[in-house]
Amino acid sequence: MFNKAGKTLTIFVVLIIILLVSSTSIGFYLYHLEERLHKNVESQLDASRASETKLQAQLKDIQAQLSLSQDKNKEADQKINSLLDEKDLNEGLRTALKKENASLKEQMDSINQAKQKMKTDLDDSVAKLSQFQELLKTSEEKSRELESRLSTLADTNKNMQAKINELKADMKPYDQRTPEEQIATEIVPPGRSGKDRVELDKIVVNPQDGTKGHVLSVDTDAEFVVFNLGLKQGVKPNDVLSLYRGEDYLGDVEATRVQDEMSAADIIPPLSSREIRKNDTVVLKP
Repeated sequence: MFNKAGKTLTIFVVLIIILLVSSTSIGFYLYHLEERLHKNVESQLDASRASETKLQAQLKDIQAQLSLSQDKNKEADQKINSLLDEKDLNEGLRTALKKENASLKEQMDSINQAKQKMKTDLDDSVAKLSQFQELLKTSEEKSRELESRLSTLADTNKNMQAKINELKADMKPYDQRTPEEQIATEIVPPGRSGKDRVELDKIVVNPQDGTKGHVLSVDTDAEFVVFNLGLKQGVKPNDVLSLYRGEDYLGDVEATRVQDEMSAADIIPPLSSREIRKNDTVVLKP
């Protein structure tokens, strides 16, 4: 009986020892497991902190880029306002330029739309800013082209007005013109316009001069002279006359337009209009 009780007690003690060993082993296992989990959590926490630091740095870069983009947008706004002011100043241009101004306004609206889109899309801000600068350059070139066209139109209008006045004068009946207008019309050489007519001095014919006369005017552009000898003094078209200054021989001229008491003549090289002066002597060769 006592032996059975001792065996039972021994078995019970062994079981308690096994349970204690098992509990201790389980406790060590859980401790090591918790330690590993703790290290993993700390590693993940460190990684999260590093990631947070990196994200903060990226956020600062993005904020810096946003600030730079806003500054560029402000500069673009100033340029657009400047262009709008220039457009307002050009509203008084001629009717022929209104279409060009409308086209510029459409381009400005397109630029404004591009600017608004740039504010909402940071990734494409640099490319869109480059596009805006290109459009701005094109607008400035077109503005300069419009100014050039305006100047050209003004010059053309002035020339057309002069031609109209000339045509009105030419359409006046010959018998209704003054003697000065008749003479000025007759002595204009071929290829010359009305603005190149030569204003002649009042003609004074001295019967004692015979076949001698003097130069009334010199046209340095058309290379011809007008002198006070004509049909009454025996001058005929294609006649060659000599020019003198005092006793010095200057050269020859050929009569092309001959009136009763005056003529126009082309200068025969090597004589030049720069060598001829008003009142030089003209002599008809026999």
